Amino acid sequence: MRYLSPDFTHPLSCSVSGQLNSADGFLHHRRTFDYHVLIMVTEGTLFISSNNTLCQVTAGQYILLPANEEHYGYQPSKGKLSYMWVHFRSAMNFVTICDSLSAKDTLSVQDAHTYIMPETGNFAPNNRAPLLFHQLLDLSFDNSAHTAQMSDYALSLLMMELSRQQEQSGQCPEKNVPPVVVSVAEWIKSHYHEPFSVSNLAERFGYQANYLSTVFKKHMGISLVGYANKLRIETAKNLLANYDLTIKEAAYSCGFPDDKYFMRTFKKLEGITPSEYKTAFFKKIMN
Repeated sequence: MRYLSPDFTHPLSCSVSGQLNSADGFLHHRRTFDYHVLIMVTEGTLFISSNNTLCQVTAGQYILLPANEEHYGYQPSKGKLSYMWVHFRSAMNFVTICDSLSAKDTLSVQDAHTYIMPETGNFAPNNRAPLLFHQLLDLSFDNSAHTAQMSDYALSLLMMELSRQQEQSGQCPEKNVPPVVVSVAEWIKSHYHEPFSVSNLAERFGYQANYLSTVFKKHMGISLVGYANKLRIETAKNLLANYDLTIKEAAYSCGFPDDKYFMRTFKKLEGITPSEYKTAFFKKIMN
């Protein structure tokens, strides 16, 4: 597995971005660019060769195509295909691709103020990353002052968010997370919209509630309930930004049984109310 490790003390340089939508039979052109490419598939499967490896990038997955390496479609898509893409460079040329990261390398990377993400990985369709990508695309149609700089920072935030998601899923090598913590985190990701208690969760995995709570917070930096609520709020943000739902509908759809508790949690995590968030982002996405 190769890893991308840009220096986050400087924003990435966004060149151009866009979205591809194909009804059927899309075949990616054979290309070699002098900038990096990020592709995030939201529907269908992209068949692409990178670094002499045949990759199938399905909905909910991304792929990074390094600069100066040839990439091409090796098979047409079957049915509908949709993905967002962006071409970028690294300010100060700090972007590096490495074939492996030892513990020593990881420490040096962290000391150099970089973030690490695998060349391929997953993202949650109802999480923050797709919303950030849509905001980046929205900026590409804005010709006002400072838009280029805003795109650079928007791209950097997107990459940091993808890196953070890979860390939490155990795909990045910088954290030695116990398997039970990874398993519990993955279970919560799949069931956050359902009601559950810490005691029931601990029983499911064969641990005492206090122990599981302690070890999860130690390695994830957040409580079990906090982790679930964070996922729920990310889902709610996506719903509020992309669908004309009421606050109560958004709350119930993402697993909050009480819309008042939802509003308190939203304000605590985001600093604004759900209504304020919807006003700020729903109209922007629609435009």
